Amino acid sequence: MRSVLFLFLAATGCSAVVSSGAESDAQSTSTTGIVVVGSVASGDDTARGEASARFIRLQGPIDDSALGLVQASLDLPPIGQCAPRQDQASSRAVELLDVGAISIEATGTGQKVALGSRQVPDVVDLVSGTMYSARIDDSSVPAASNVTVLVSGSADVPAFSIRAKTPEAPAGVRLSPIDASSVELTWTAGTDSIYVDFGASRCSFADEGRAVISLGDGETVVTLHRVRREQLSIPGLDGGELRFDFARAVTYSR
Repeated sequence: MRSVLFLFLAATGCSAVVSSGAESDAQSTSTTGIVVVGSVASGDDTARGEASARFIRLQGPIDDSALGLVQASLDLPPIGQCAPRQDQASSRAVELLDVGAISIEATGTGQKVALGSRQVPDVVDLVSGTMYSARIDDSSVPAASNVTVLVSGSADVPAFSIRAKTPEAPAGVRLSPIDASSVELTWTAGTDSIYVDFGASRCSFADEGRAVISLGDGETVVTLHRVRREQLSIPGLDGGELRFDFARAVTYSR
């Protein structure tokens, strides 16, 4: 079974603010729309995931720390490098906009996922507004298929839809020891981007089908992600990014 996709929509930017006197230094407002659909296929070929959506309004620029506060950031090291995974969280208040109903449809399958909404704050007082989410599997949003994201719209964001093609899910993922610490990671090559999570580390690679990582003794879960990103223009927002993220987890023991 193939992994389900991560579908990620993100946008950042600033709108002009006209003011005078002491207000002239005030920060402008930024908006971003985020839709995340994702899961990881495990060694037994089961795949489970969640679709979620965030439409953010924030004073000042929207950065990784602001996205981290609503669990929507993806911080990757440069290709060919590894870095510790870090959780970033902003100290600025984030408003989550209500955009009406959201659904995801897979063309030609008759499958449609409707995202439910809930109000926050619930845990983090800095976040308020509407979050969207739904459980999914890899039959509802399959790999290598055409999908459409439908947003019914609201007073803040008009209705819109986005069509895209999901990438192939990672296949043929294997781990083979090279020496006492180095391990060869192989997979079926593609044309997108690859990142790998293991322990507290994250590495980025070209989608060429081979990479070398360092693993210690014992059992380690290595998760390989294939990512596709596309810049978008979303009505009522400052911009957009569509991201697909398919993942497969493999357990390695030395």
